[in-house]
Amino acid sequence: EQFTSLQSVRSGIEMAILSLASQACSTPLPQALATYSTPESSEMPIISPSKLLPINGIVTREAPMGLQSAIRGSGRRSAGSDTISYPSVKVKVGHRHSKEDANALVQSLSTVSSFSIDDSTGKRAGGVRADANRAWNEEGVLDFVAALERIDPEVIDRIEFIEEPLQRMGDFSEQVKALEELYKTTGIRYALDESIAELAEANNYNFAPIADSFRETFFGQGRAYGCSALVLKPALLGIELSMQLARMAHNELGIGAVFSSSFDSGVGLAYASFLASVADALPSANTLNKYPHGLGTFDMLNGDTLSPAFKSYVKIDGTLQVVTLGRALYGLGLDDMRDLIGPQGEPQDSSDSDIEKSDGLPSDEAEEAPEKLQQAKQYQATTSTGSAGREISVQVSLPLPFSDAIACARFSDLPQQSRWSPWLNSVAYLDAGGETEWTLNVRGVQYKWRAISKILDNPRGIMWESVSGLKNKGVVEFLPTSKDECLMKVSMSIMTPRVLASVFRGTSSFVEEFLQNKLLKWSLESFRDVVKADLALERGDVELGDALFGAVEGKMSAIEATLSYPENKLRKNESA
Repeated sequence: EQFTSLQSVRSGIEMAILSLASQACSTPLPQALATYSTPESSEMPIISPSKLLPINGIVTREAPMGLQSAIRGSGRRSAGSDTISYPSVKVKVGHRHSKEDANALVQSLSTVSSFSIDDSTGKRAGGVRADANRAWNEEGVLDFVAALERIDPEVIDRIEFIEEPLQRMGDFSEQVKALEELYKTTGIRYALDESIAELAEANNYNFAPIADSFRETFFGQGRAYGCSALVLKPALLGIELSMQLARMAHNELGIGAVFSSSFDSGVGLAYASFLASVADALPSANTLNKYPHGLGTFDMLNGDTLSPAFKSYVKIDGTLQVVTLGRALYGLGLDDMRDLIGPQGEPQDSSDSDIEKSDGLPSDEAEEAPEKLQQAKQYQATTSTGSAGREISVQVSLPLPFSDAIACARFSDLPQQSRWSPWLNSVAYLDAGGETEWTLNVRGVQYKWRAISKILDNPRGIMWESVSGLKNKGVVEFLPTSKDECLMKVSMSIMTPRVLASVFRGTSSFVEEFLQNKLLKWSLESFRDVVKADLALERGDVELGDALFGAVEGKMSAIEATLSYPENKLRKNESA
């Protein structure tokens, strides 16, 4: 109740809680919501890995007439173009002459990817919808419909619905009654939007009385036949209430549920898409029209809080790859998100840092010939151990299929390290000077340490040294081998904790093997694959990005299984 006047705040808090719950159950959000959203119900939707969510494009009221470019991303894709052809387009109406509104709606039809009506079920695929935002009185609506019929009488059949065509006529019941009368007159269906927000506010966002009002209005005063869908905006209604209303729309009212944005960032759009995918997967929704969801506003923003941006998960046919988006978002926190200003929390180039390249951490000269670097075509590693048996120095390398500039920029964004190093629980910046706190977990034993880091320019790279906790230091360099390739070289030393050494029965050779050919090898290879997947998504190759993320997930599962390896099996391996 404390957030009734700031539903966007409540929605944000709900997103944070859902993110934590997703982490707790070790499942990306779309699958977690599908599994746990309705534990009391027999309806347990399953989102398949190939799940695609249709979304609609949008034409604003300011769009100049006659210009296809005015339709935000909604035109048909031409050769060499990345223009999206949406399965549905929403046209903002009500603030121009009725003839102009009608022309805008008719023109938008040419940009819709497909249209069909199933004769046996009445289900529609493809079409346009109008959004009046309560701009008209009854006369204004009739003028608009008459203008449509003069231009193209058949266009009426291709209109999915008009969102809130009438000015406010009274309370919720009176508003729906007026909309029903309009439907009987024009034959055009409507969708509820502002009416839902007002009803929710009047009932303090409590689902029970809201649901009672719907039941009384839709059934108590005669069946409401003209309502096609509820337009649900999680940023205004909250996550939980939106999902409850969607379930009621499908299960009780027998109508669609369209999740829509309020010009949300990529984070808000992602969560809305997760809710939409769960609602569409409910068995009760299978016999209903599943309308494309109103999440196409991403193209109207100058930047995004996600990287890759939300739009990179939208295919050219206007469908969103929800599972891919959920997989990419899984495990990322605020430190992993960025906007157009640039990466947040990027290590500062602290020229006054005390870090120097240690004699125990050799670095190959930057002038090493490219042809010599080309010889390293696969993972290579060497290891040495100090006289006391606890200090281990490792030098490893791996070729990367992208430039040194890209590699360094991605790797030096330290909070993202856990994306490719599952043995790292987290990396967080403590101040603007580059000090970070690292958390490591191996076989249930957790270690923390703080480190200072410095970005290197020639060659590109980063160096670090711990200042507390687990003693370690190192250098990572990215040596260019061609314009689009480089060699990643890691030199590091670590002082093995006594407890960790005892876990591995004190055998330095085993620890060397585990560090060299397990932790580091997996981390470098996962870094390569994660960046390749990110780059694929950023250039719009969703299929490749999805496949690469799937491969990384499999490797992560293997790593986690190894890190929790039973101690008796470890002993067998050591004795072998």
